[in-house]
Amino acid sequence: MIVPMKHLTVLCTSSDRESTLTLLRDLGVVHVTREDGAAPEGGDLAAAEAALAAAKKAMEIAKAAAPTQGKADVAALSPEAVLERQAAMESLRQDIAALEKKTALYSRFGDFDPAEATSLAASGIAVTLFKTKAGAAPKADGGAIVKILSEDAEEKALYGAIIGAPTHDDAGIEVIPLPESSLSAMKSALADKRKAFEEAIAELDALVGNADAKKVLAKAVAERESARDLAAAAAKMGDGDGIAWLTGYCPDDALDSVRAAAKKNGWGVAARPPREDENPPTLLRPPRIFRPISLVFKMLDISPGYREVDLSAVFYGFFTIFFAMLVGDFGYGALMLIATILLRCKFRKAPASPFILFGVFSVATCVWGVLSCNYFGAHPESLDFGISRWLNDPSYTNIMQLCFVLGAIHLTVARLWSAGMLWPDTKALAEIGWAGIIWTMYCTSCTVVIPTFAFPRFMFAVAPVSILLVFLFTLHRDELKTEGMNLMVMPLNIISCLGDIISYVRLFAVGLASVKVAENFNSMALDMNLPLYVKIPVVVAILLFGHGLNIAMGALSILVHAVRLNTLEFSNHKGISWSGMAYAPLKKNG
Repeated sequence: MIVPMKHLTVLCTSSDRESTLTLLRDLGVVHVTREDGAAPEGGDLAAAEAALAAAKKAMEIAKAAAPTQGKADVAALSPEAVLERQAAMESLRQDIAALEKKTALYSRFGDFDPAEATSLAASGIAVTLFKTKAGAAPKADGGAIVKILSEDAEEKALYGAIIGAPTHDDAGIEVIPLPESSLSAMKSALADKRKAFEEAIAELDALVGNADAKKVLAKAVAERESARDLAAAAAKMGDGDGIAWLTGYCPDDALDSVRAAAKKNGWGVAARPPREDENPPTLLRPPRIFRPISLVFKMLDISPGYREVDLSAVFYGFFTIFFAMLVGDFGYGALMLIATILLRCKFRKAPASPFILFGVFSVATCVWGVLSCNYFGAHPESLDFGISRWLNDPSYTNIMQLCFVLGAIHLTVARLWSAGMLWPDTKALAEIGWAGIIWTMYCTSCTVVIPTFAFPRFMFAVAPVSILLVFLFTLHRDELKTEGMNLMVMPLNIISCLGDIISYVRLFAVGLASVKVAENFNSMALDMNLPLYVKIPVVVAILLFGHGLNIAMGALSILVHAVRLNTLEFSNHKGISWSGMAYAPLKKNG
């Protein structure tokens, strides 16, 4: 269900502004908003966001650090300390890169003391380093000496020195400034910088590379998230004439706790139902058995609108079926199930929902793998039976028809659900009409795609009756003047319904592609004519790569296809826009 909300206005004295926000944060039930809808801003908020960004960056550095043993020096550990060390390392890295570039350049001229060249220049004998194209060495004029010191075959360049009168005005001559130190001094400095860089890495790893350090930084991130949220809420508050006020939304069943806190702390509280022009946040609270699917909603960052419906149960059921068909292999399902169990054993204190969710998906995949007789791309005859033979008929017509049936059922659920919500309004009859159109389009799809399918005669009566119901009852009489044009696009909507049904064939197409990829990698590995001692590791490598790639492609197909069929095809028929704002109350993190 979508939990009913109340619009709240909380008033306090300006002097109690910070303490009121802190107490509301401790309650953790008020979703704070601004009446004008503008984004919060302010110096305190900017500082809090910068501090949070620093903590998150420090946490990323800690995750990338080499694991170390021992206890963290908690007294010296802070996000800023980590970033300071990282900045010092970055400075050393830049110094090393600059020294490497200079060393590579001046190694062309050999090792000499630049002070001697400066001394000669003071005596009137100029020393000029140069680079020029191969075969284009400058000529010695006026008693000058030209010395070629090295040649680079790849660059087709010469490096040398001119001692005496300058002759480097010749075309193609590039003057290289004298170095500040000798080549040996540069190499020594480079070695020192590299040593300092390695020591800095070791020090940073020692500081953040152990589990205790990561806990300290994770706590800092949580605390700074709370501080940022508090600053954002403060920026949303109004203030004037000694009174501060805050607006937001609170679930109906949490309103008493806000009122009790208001009575205790001397706040003023006004609560009312949301107006039609307001957009309250959406708090989903499905039955416990369906709650794991909320993780998918969070991952996709989607939420139904407050005045829409909770699709958790239907989404969970059909998403599980689509997941199983798209992955489609008992072996893959078994691997996922084993991984889920092992991770659950390792992380016993973690929330159970993710493990339940992937356990259900894994079991469903195993069941579909058995039904389709698919085991790591192999199809053992000993495990084949009636259902698997029906699903794997050579023409693939049975599995395609099953996809169309699933699509028709899925979309019919959407229409009949809407009809039930609308009843006894006459618009419910239009939704029933759309259900009839869906099955008409199902029969049409099967007739086009499946040669043996004959369009049922009774559908010739169902189709016109369904269209008539939609035409007559989609709008009330008083809506015809303002929305009557919507009826003109009904033919396009009917054609679109046909496309929606056909769209479900993607379950067959993507599942078949996964099977064929597995089969081809199996054939590639097992058909190689190699000596046994060579064949075994090669076969193992090919199978691991091939099936690993197939599992990765399956995960991608789930995100693309299983999500689409629920959030687009089904949701369009149910009238769900997924434009809701998820309920995010001001609360303390960590």
